[in-house]
Amino acid sequence: MRKIKMGRLADLPPGAMIEKQILARRVAVVNDNGTIVGIQSECAHMKASLAKGGVENGVLTCAWHGWRYDLKTGRCLSNPEFALKRYDVEIVDDDIYLLL
Repeated sequence: MRKIKMGRLADLPPGAMIEKQILARRVAVVNDNGTIVGIQSECAHMKASLAKGGVENGVLTCAWHGWRYDLKTGRCLSNPEFALKRYDVEIVDDDIYLLL
C-alpha cells in the first residue's frame, strides 16, 4: 500500500477539495462537513476534473455538466451505471494521506 500526502487538514475547510495527479490517476480528498473522503477526481462523463465542482450534503457535483456523485459510495446519481473509485484516508497529526 502506498501513502500519498495530500495536504494539511487545516487547509481543507468544509466543502473544499485537494486534488493531485498520481501517475495516470487524478485523485482528491474532500471535506464533506468534517468527514474527509478520498475519491477519484475525474468525472465519468467527460473526464473533467471534479476539483472545480461543488460539495454539498454528501454530494460532489461536476462543474462541467452537473453530474452528481454520492461521496459515501462513489456512485453516480446522474447515471447509476457509473461510479468513482473511493480511497481510504489516514490523518496523522494535521497531515492527510490518501492510501493507494
